[in-house]
Amino acid sequence: MNTIAFFSNKGGVGKTSLVYHLAWMYAEMGNSVIAADLDPQANLTSMFVQDTRLEELWPDGTHQLTIYGAVQPLLDGVGDV
Repeated sequence: MNTIAFFSNKGGVGKTSLVYHLAWMYAEMGNSVIAADLDPQANLTSMFVQDTRLEELWPDGTHQLTIYGAVQPLLDGVGDV
């Protein structure tokens, strides 16, 4: 498994656009791709997922189907790894 990570504290340098296009390119080439959007603004997520699907992922303010929802029990001290 190969991993590519992009990070910069500075905004507006093209990280989201670069990740989106590279992920799309590698997927088109037949590679399995995971693009993890850890930015609170979720711009990468909104590029990949239509607004109607985003609303389905977060019904009534819940986060069960997100990374946050998966780790929330650990943060609360009730989860198990």
